[in-house]
Amino acid sequence: MLSFDITDKHVRIIRGTENHGKIKVSDASTLDLADGLIVNGHIKDIPKMATLINDELKNKRMADKEAVISVSSNLIIFKELHVPKAKGNQLLTMVQNQMQHTMGIAEDYSISYTIAGEVEEEGVQALKVLATACPFEVVDCFKKVFSMLGISLRSVAVSCNTISRIILNDPKSRAKMPMLLVQIDPTFISLNLYENNQLTFSRFASIDPEDYDNSEDYVYEAVNDNIFRMFQFQRSRNAENPIQNVVFYGDTTEYIRLTNALEQMEIKTSLLGVPNNIGGYENFEFQAYANAIGAMFRINKDTERINLIEADAASGRSSAGASFALSVLGAAVVACAVVGAVWLFGNIQVNDFNKQTAEIQAYLDSPEVAAQIAAVDAAQSKLDSVNAVKEIFDTAKTNYESMAKLNSQVIDDMAANFSGERAQIISIAFGNGHITLQCSAENKDAPSAVIANFVEQDIFDNVTYTGFTQASGEGEGSAETYEFSIDLDIREVPEAEEEAPAEEQAE
Repeated sequence: MLSFDITDKHVRIIRGTENHGKIKVSDASTLDLADGLIVNGHIKDIPKMATLINDELKNKRMADKEAVISVSSNLIIFKELHVPKAKGNQLLTMVQNQMQHTMGIAEDYSISYTIAGEVEEEGVQALKVLATACPFEVVDCFKKVFSMLGISLRSVAVSCNTISRIILNDPKSRAKMPMLLVQIDPTFISLNLYENNQLTFSRFASIDPEDYDNSEDYVYEAVNDNIFRMFQFQRSRNAENPIQNVVFYGDTTEYIRLTNALEQMEIKTSLLGVPNNIGGYENFEFQAYANAIGAMFRINKDTERINLIEADAASGRSSAGASFALSVLGAAVVACAVVGAVWLFGNIQVNDFNKQTAEIQAYLDSPEVAAQIAAVDAAQSKLDSVNAVKEIFDTAKTNYESMAKLNSQVIDDMAANFSGERAQIISIAFGNGHITLQCSAENKDAPSAVIANFVEQDIFDNVTYTGFTQASGEGEGSAETYEFSIDLDIREVPEAEEEAPAEEQAE
């Protein structure tokens, strides 16, 4: 399957498979777009867009017959609603009607939703729903592009819902809630708030240097500004449950500066990590393709209706839905016209039908057929057992091959980040690809410099630094030292000429 994350400036493409909640990525590519080809999610030249994607897929040999899309647009509307309890199309209809009434939008919007919990209003339990309204033209233009490409478009979903597939499938991310997830791009900022294992608020904001007096630092200023607004928003709606963690992904060049600023507010920061159920990301930057990867997860139909194509079809908005309605109407008219003739003909045929049914049932009940069915069932049972064992071995092989290892090369790479920074490693703890370093420094500037070296090194994931503590040296007049710890995961283990002994690695 192909998955696309489409913004006004880029098309991120991955090819991969989803199997029992696990994603395996085989290829990835980025297509840069000229200004004006897509504006706020609207494709202005559909044939040109189809040609660009087709050429990219051919050049990268990423052909496939099915695709899903994650889309971003400043025109997408987000709204928290309280809706009476219902299921399926009934709940979707109520969400659509309430969005049109409360937001004043017409029927030319495609509306999706996720259930974020329950609330009590005047003694009656209701569902708390996070709804999104995307202009129908945005969805329709993507359907036209992929129709020209001859690729079956299975899903179109808003990016806040696709990235949530990764967050809500990762135990490490769930442990950080209430958490603010921030996607940074030179042209937009996307902020998603997660509480109690649910997406509870989303905001997408286009940014421009002109909004910040053409400052060269406008991205940093815009991120700070929008995060501060989200902190205020959360305090106003739930003062007892403030945001404690901020996770960044996308363009993270300002990560260190943002971390230093948020530490003063006692807010922990980290980069978006790779969950254990996603593989094959070693040859590309995971964070750049996170939305596209999230779009590949199967939708939980009990708590969400995020596929805009299905939502439109359910409300009769798509051509498929309209054709179905016309077919039903035509069938009803024809049925009314011929009902008398069918009744008469049925009486004539009923005896013959009963006779044929008895003969077929007698054949199915015969010992010969029963023996054949038993043999088929036995063969299928053996085949199922073989396939189950094969899947276990394939999973074990994949897990072993992707397992991160702490070798001498990795230790040398970590030590290089302390060289010249007046800091040193005191101890190393390692397990399941995760490393914890206990460190000391001679001055308070050294920890930040070491963290910056780790981030720039680009071979570790989830580099987390929670600040330093000051400790006095032994003896009167001794120099003060600063102790700090670093948590990180090994992203890609470099090949080493000689592995360090296990005893040395454990020390």
